[in-house]
Amino acid sequence: MISQSQDCPRAEALSALIDGELAPREHDQLTAHAAVCPLCGATLQQFSDLRGTFQRVAHPDAGVDIAALVEPQLQPRQPAESGRAWRRWPWQLAPGGVAAAGVLATGVYLGMLLMGGTAAVATRPAAMAVFDAVPPGGLCVGALCAPGTR
Repeated sequence: MISQSQDCPRAEALSALIDGELAPREHDQLTAHAAVCPLCGATLQQFSDLRGTFQRVAHPDAGVDIAALVEPQLQPRQPAESGRAWRRWPWQLAPGGVAAAGVLATGVYLGMLLMGGTAAVATRPAAMAVFDAVPPGGLCVGALCAPGTR
């Protein structure tokens, strides 16, 4: 298998060579390199073949001017009733309002759960109970209890 060396140009440079976008000096350098490098020579040949294939694909001529068919449909429409503005009635706004209230209530509930508010089930993780002065399930007797464990 042929591997690319440090001196080989990038594929973009070879593509630019095929497209004729390089300065004359760079064009000559890449052409000379591709003549001696089997990998770059094969890549340059593939790019050249691909360019030839794309040039053979002609832009098809429809033979019909479709602009005359499309332009009437692109003309601006006249407003239906310019004197009366369309208004929303309150009953049309109700479904959106109910949905917004539900989303807001759900957000408040989840926020309370995260903050350990009244809706929270446990205010302290059970895994941290190992570090308490009184082990889980133990009895706390008056002054021997650590603060906050009563």
